[in-house]
Amino acid sequence: MRKLIAGSLAGSGLFLLMVVDTLLPGGPRIPIGVVFVPFALTFACFIGVMKAVNGSYFGQLPMAKFWPLLRALPAAVKVGGALLLVLTAANYFLSTTGVTDEADFQRGFAGNGVWISAGAAMLAYGAMRLDRIPADARPAPSAWSVRWWTIGTMGVGAALAAAVLLLPQVHDTREVHEELRTRFEARGWVSHLVAADTSHNSFRVYLDSADSALQAEACTSLRAYATELGRSAELYLFDGVHKASRLRSC
Repeated sequence: MRKLIAGSLAGSGLFLLMVVDTLLPGGPRIPIGVVFVPFALTFACFIGVMKAVNGSYFGQLPMAKFWPLLRALPAAVKVGGALLLVLTAANYFLSTTGVTDEADFQRGFAGNGVWISAGAAMLAYGAMRLDRIPADARPAPSAWSVRWWTIGTMGVGAALAAAVLLLPQVHDTREVHEELRTRFEARGWVSHLVAADTSHNSFRVYLDSADSALQAEACTSLRAYATELGRSAELYLFDGVHKASRLRSC
């Protein structure tokens, strides 16, 4: 069990390093592909912990087994885990709301990895401490704890669904955005440029104004650039509050 704890904490540390890298000036410097190293380590340790505490590599961890593990943890670990969960949720919402780029994606993904890795380590630590408690003295789940677990799970699921469905978010390809600003800096529409997205074989340009004259000027500039990409430019309105809405095709 100690090896699983060490491996999980190592994965959490690597994920945290990737989060910090996105916050440094000029970041991220660590290629996104490197994320598979802590991901593989965390995955191996997590399923190992699940096998140890639940008897199977995959499947739901029932409250009857989870609650004693949670109760066996020291108070400092519980508080630290709760704070980490709050920070992870905040990081996820900030990384997936508004105008986001590659750094935001990496920070959101790696931030979730920090929590999952640390969670695996806490489960393993709880299991190790629980083994030292006599079977007849181990804490059992109460009706209140089952209700808390159900409400908490439903709350997290609802929050994630709301983030995906309701919060406005557009992707910005940083290099393309900067190139458009540099190439067309003398044009009036550039001051209204919010984001430019060339992912998934598309070319979407987001503006903060729906002015028809501004759209025409933007299309005049973007047609040649779109031809270089071999795609057509699509203009969208994005004010940062509402979901992006399509304006026109250039």
